[in-house]
Parts: sequence; C-alpha cells; structure tokens
Amino acid sequence: MFTADFSASDLDPALKPVLMLWQNASEAGAFPRLAELSLPYVSTTTNILAVFEIERTGSGELSDFKALYVRSKIINTLSTKVAGTRLSERPGFGPGSMIWTCFAEVAANPRPLLVSLPYVGPLPEYRSSTEIMLPLRGEGASVDYVMTGVVLLEQEYRRPDRA
Repeated sequence: MFTADFSASDLDPALKPVLMLWQNASEAGAFPRLAELSLPYVSTTTNILAVFEIERTGSGELSDFKALYVRSKIINTLSTKVAGTRLSERPGFGPGSMIWTCFAEVAANPRPLLVSLPYVGPLPEYRSSTEIMLPLRGEGASVDYVMTGVVLLEQEYRRPDRA
C-alpha cells in the first residue's frame, strides 16, 4: 500500500515533477510551507496535484482531510467535485479505507510516501493508482497539509512493498 523507502527513480515519470517541486520548496531540512509553493502558478506538468488540509479536533486528534486544491487532470478523471470536500464524504475514502490510512500515516509520521492503491473511481479502464504524498507545513512548525500527486494506471502498480 505505501512505503517511505523510495527514491525518485522508483516514481512514475509523471510524479517526478511533483517531488522536485516539493524538494525545491524545502528549506534547510524542514518540510516546505504550503504558501511557498505558489500553487496556482506551478507548471502544467504538475496537473496531477491535489492538496488536502489535515483537520484535527480541539484536542489535536485527526478528524478528516479536506481537499483545498485540485489540478485539472484529477478533476477531469472524477465524476464529482473534489475541492472543498472531505475524504469522509466520499464513498470508499473515509476512515478505514486504504486511502485514508495513507493520509493518516503522513499526518501521524510526516514524511514522503510512495503509495499504490487499487482504483475505486468511475472510469473502467483504470485498475490502480500510484501516488506520492508529501507533508507540508502551515504557518507554524507542524505539518498541516498533504500534497499528493496521482497517476491512474491501466495495470496494477506494485512498487510500495511496506505498509
């Protein structure tokens, strides 16, 4: 399902610009801040981007993930609006699902993850996805967002060998 043990050479070519965007915005070993990415202006080669806010309760416990920013390629492959929605509001994406588990892992143990999941969307030609999930800081030092790059595949992708 996911691994934190990967290199750029393990990525689908479409995910490499996403990793490079994130790495270039990183500063002195700290995860980049969402504001440093200038998302509306990033290259169209990163059309596979989405950013989710990590929502927490008043006591700091994880409660949900809200889609804040979704690029055109993701929008064009989904039949429903994504921006402004929460994972828990989408069938098959809520607590206990594989995608939720991956997001929760980034929220609990912030680090880049390479993710492989079965495809659960409306397009019958796809069987799986390969994704990169990257932690982003908010205004403070904590990780408040997850940036994802998503590539849909017609075959099963198997690289992430650790969960």
